[in-house]
Amino acid sequence: MSDDWHRMSALALGAGIESGAIDPRALAASFLARIEAADRDRAIYLRLTADRARAEAEAAHERARRGLRLSPLDGVPISWKDLYDSAGDVTSHGTPVLAERVAASDAAVLARATRAGLVCLGKTNQSEFAFSILGLNPRTGTPPNPFDEATARLPGGSSSGAAVSLSRGLAAAAIGSDTGGSVRVPAAWNGLVGLKTSVGRLPLEGVLGLSTSMDTAGPLTRDVADAAALFAVLDGRIGGGNRPAPDLAGATLSRARLALPTTLVWDSLDAGVEAATRGAVERLRDAGCAVEEAPVPEFDEAEALVGRFGPYHAAECHAMWHDEIEARPELVYAPILERIRTGARMSATDAERTKQGLAAAASSLHGRIRRHGTLLLPTVAVGPPPIAALEADIEVYKAANAAILRNTRLANFLGCCALTLPCGRDGDGVPVGLMLMAPPGGDERLLRLGRAIEPVIAAAG
Repeated sequence: MSDDWHRMSALALGAGIESGAIDPRALAASFLARIEAADRDRAIYLRLTADRARAEAEAAHERARRGLRLSPLDGVPISWKDLYDSAGDVTSHGTPVLAERVAASDAAVLARATRAGLVCLGKTNQSEFAFSILGLNPRTGTPPNPFDEATARLPGGSSSGAAVSLSRGLAAAAIGSDTGGSVRVPAAWNGLVGLKTSVGRLPLEGVLGLSTSMDTAGPLTRDVADAAALFAVLDGRIGGGNRPAPDLAGATLSRARLALPTTLVWDSLDAGVEAATRGAVERLRDAGCAVEEAPVPEFDEAEALVGRFGPYHAAECHAMWHDEIEARPELVYAPILERIRTGARMSATDAERTKQGLAAAASSLHGRIRRHGTLLLPTVAVGPPPIAALEADIEVYKAANAAILRNTRLANFLGCCALTLPCGRDGDGVPVGLMLMAPPGGDERLLRLGRAIEPVIAAAG
């Protein structure tokens, strides 16, 4: 059975531990061995926490033996993006600038996962300072997308290593972060489920930041059930919490209302992306789901505001990391350094005007969604470009970053939670994602809706 463990869902592995069919010590050893064999250059995992993983697996084994398991995921090994502090380990935000930064304690969400019995395998690669959607990182290496063996393509970012650790069977699930799409883009391009949680829903203590107003923590998983289970753990509901996990039982499309935006997000799609996402929408309609086309002017408003005044989160990032990057700017990849430095050129007035304008547009959008239904749109308009093309040309890099960000960042700018689900493959055989967007606080409802949609849109995937 160990030959199949890396293909199983996190909940299935947990059920195997519960039944006694899987020893968590052997499970952790299997994943660690797979990582050592498949990731010799450490482009996926920047650092393993092997001693911690073995100790946590030993404790999980003993709890299982005594019938004292802490959660359905007790003993399941997962990966953590390199911006989550883990006590005694380097957390470097994917940059050599912070390569000597050792965390004194676990991030709050990692502590919650540990209390639920999950096993920490290590820290995964990312874009420097989490400030690029591409996943390209010449400083630490770029893990190529595993779905095109002929051409090394982008994995998506900034949670690049998180997605690839799961899609290559080097973790049972992964924890990433999302400020402009950094969970959803790599999840979409790696055939995974990715949850962008509501701002403020999960604690960010011990998480290295990019934006004080938009950063969120979230899981990348094989299916919606795993995403719901991990969300419950990170939210403190399992392993010490007293609130129930999201209820997915009996999830149905019978009363679902979905709105297909006619504004912006379906424009200029790659042919393969359009075929996969349009096909998924038709399968939903065939299944009896109400899908209404509707304009969403707030999308254009958000784009206009950011285009006029600038990306205010760059100012937040510059305020956080100015001292570190300016002390050793030569260590930062030039396009990332340039993006952070744009924050220094943005006036406080422009930043505040952008925030106020986006808040008004967000309020309008949330009301629109409540009237017309959860928004349904392609997660990413294009497939992953070849890595070499972006490394060779800064203008190609900038254009790709803008195109790939276009759809996902709207959820961040407009205060929504969002969920990406696999819905097929593009012409290069790379997975394509379909995204649901809902008002803040709708995380549980979004997961329940996603569970109902998941088998329908995956039918031709």
